[in-house]
Amino acid sequence: MNIKRWLAWIPAILVMIIIFSFSSENGSESSGLSGSLTKKVVEAVINTVDLKVTREEEEHIIENIHTPIRKLGHLSEYALLGLTTAFAFACAHRLKGRRLYLISLCLCTLYASTDEIHQLFIPGRSGMVTDVGIDAFGALIGIGIFSCIYKLKFTIDKSPKGEYYKITKK
Repeated sequence: MNIKRWLAWIPAILVMIIIFSFSSENGSESSGLSGSLTKKVVEAVINTVDLKVTREEEEHIIENIHTPIRKLGHLSEYALLGLTTAFAFACAHRLKGRRLYLISLCLCTLYASTDEIHQLFIPGRSGMVTDVGIDAFGALIGIGIFSCIYKLKFTIDKSPKGEYYKITKK
């Protein structure tokens, strides 16, 4: 594999390292991070819409949306992995179409599975099959975003410059 092919994989490898580092946090650290993020989101919404809530009501809201925020974290980090993996396969290996999307999805799902197994060995953490499903869905979203960007770029590159300008000028 030449240097350009290796360079195409750097974003995906960096995302994998970030995911691995999050998964290496023990249960208290992980919960604390997502808990503080959840609290900031709730406080921002309360302040933005000027809701009048008691401290107990705010804590209840935080408690109720903490798990969805954690799952959204799974979804978003794997969406980024899906996007960067599809990019790497397209650039480094010239894969296209269904083959590109299927191989990217398989790699991301395999990584999600190994990540959940890894969490079984971290104190206070557990590996969950449902998280693999959420991660795979996130990867699918990222691959879909890559597909849209790729198709848009291909369409722009293939159209005459004047014609593209007229279409966007309206």
